[in-house]
Amino acid sequence: MRVAVIGAGPAGLAFASRYRDAEVFEEHTEVGLPRHCTSLVSASSADRIGIPRSLVVAKYNQLTVTDLGGRLIRFRIKGGVYLIDRPGLEQSLASYVPRLNLGRKVVALGRGYIYTADGGRHGPYDYVILAEGSVRRFSSRLGHVVRLPGLQVDVKSGVDLPGITVVYNQKLSKTYFSWIVEIERGVYRVGLADTCCVVEKLRKLVGLIRGSPVGKPFGGGVLAGPPLRRVAHGRYIAVGDAAGLVKPLSGGGILLALKSGGLAARAVEKGDPQLYEAATLSTRLRLRAAFAAFRLLYGMRLVDRALAILDGGDYVAVDYDDHVMTLATAALTDARSLLVLREALRFLAGNRDVLHLL
Repeated sequence: MRVAVIGAGPAGLAFASRYRDAEVFEEHTEVGLPRHCTSLVSASSADRIGIPRSLVVAKYNQLTVTDLGGRLIRFRIKGGVYLIDRPGLEQSLASYVPRLNLGRKVVALGRGYIYTADGGRHGPYDYVILAEGSVRRFSSRLGHVVRLPGLQVDVKSGVDLPGITVVYNQKLSKTYFSWIVEIERGVYRVGLADTCCVVEKLRKLVGLIRGSPVGKPFGGGVLAGPPLRRVAHGRYIAVGDAAGLVKPLSGGGILLALKSGGLAARAVEKGDPQLYEAATLSTRLRLRAAFAAFRLLYGMRLVDRALAILDGGDYVAVDYDDHVMTLATAALTDARSLLVLREALRFLAGNRDVLHLL
């Protein structure tokens, strides 16, 4: 059985490192570069999935939500969060992939064939794994996923912001949020996603923490969901970001990419892509619930109201990978959450289309 993989990110490499007869096509000339994401993952999930400890750069147990105007909520993260070496992860996976074509950009698909920018035609293939990440050049035909421009940069700063800081401030991002992650003492990774003007807004964020860049900005599309209703369409199978398998409230998707790539490989080995559909169904339903929360919190900026109501709260993030559960648990442990619930119900009463996302 001939299989091609488009994209050598975590999802594509997770597939190909298991299904080693696959032929991988990657448009860039080096695995893991250019950098795209902040590289935060749940520590407990990372340990379960087998990410080597040698790739862990830092571990965090604290997350602060703030507007940088004095209001804040603190979360103690159960199990912790890892900052991982994302290029190192991809390079490690690539070492198990025997057929990796770097610098081979796929420009067209048709009847089982892959066409590359250098004029090559490859195939025919029985299955084509769409692992393009947030670019979604071909997987966009299978369904829409919200994509926001994102940009970040590492800076030196004397500001005292330990752990992970999530910023909800409409002057920095009207439709999403900003982040400040302490990489090491005095060095922070700061970034944001929004519908426009991310360069100017990132410059403003860096100025707010009196930061001095120590590297070049990097980034790309930040996906917010929802996941595809179907991830297997005939010979085409979408994995990772290409399938919308991301956490809508944070845009994170590394572990979901690794998991989905492995599940897709297992299904192809058995010659039945529908096994992959079934294996990812519960995850996709959970992500759809999170996308409804995304629309609720960001679409009507309920998050700003919640921050004002719950200001000063101190909670436990029971599951960093399940943001809906974490938010619900936090709300249920604070009587002030009834005010937030009232605001949410008021929105839902006038916007029932949000429920259709489930």
